[in-house]
Amino acid sequence: MLRLARAIVFAMACVAVTAAGHTLAGGAAVAPATLAAGGMLPLGLAWVLGGRERGPGVVLAATAAAQFALHELFATPMGAHAHFGLGMPLAHLTVALLTGWWLYRGESAFWLMLRLWLNGLPRLLPLAPLPTPVRPAPVEGSYAPFVTRWVATPIGRRGPP
Repeated sequence: MLRLARAIVFAMACVAVTAAGHTLAGGAAVAPATLAAGGMLPLGLAWVLGGRERGPGVVLAATAAAQFALHELFATPMGAHAHFGLGMPLAHLTVALLTGWWLYRGESAFWLMLRLWLNGLPRLLPLAPLPTPVRPAPVEGSYAPFVTRWVATPIGRRGPP
């Protein structure tokens, strides 16, 4: 179930960013049927690669491959993107690097949380509630410092020192 959820996040990030870029660059929105068809490629790619933790190179390469495949799928008829020259591939590469890095950081955080939970967190959570500590009674004749709320909190000042 987690593998599917992570694959859906990957696919949605790829499709949403690519469709938004093509809408801004081309002026026409991508058809919903094309968006749905375009989502299947990154979804399948993420499902295949999502079985274990992957490094940044694999995630960035998968994102770049998905970007360029979606570019070909979202291209408008009669080569309307031909006049962009080198700009369109550079835009897709930049978006692939940014979203790939973002997705890699999310994946590494997910795997870190999973490792922490599997290795140590259950041992840290006791089944019984912890007893509250008991303060020792003050010794007669001992000095007890006088601390008020004003002394215990930091002093707020206006302006430079």
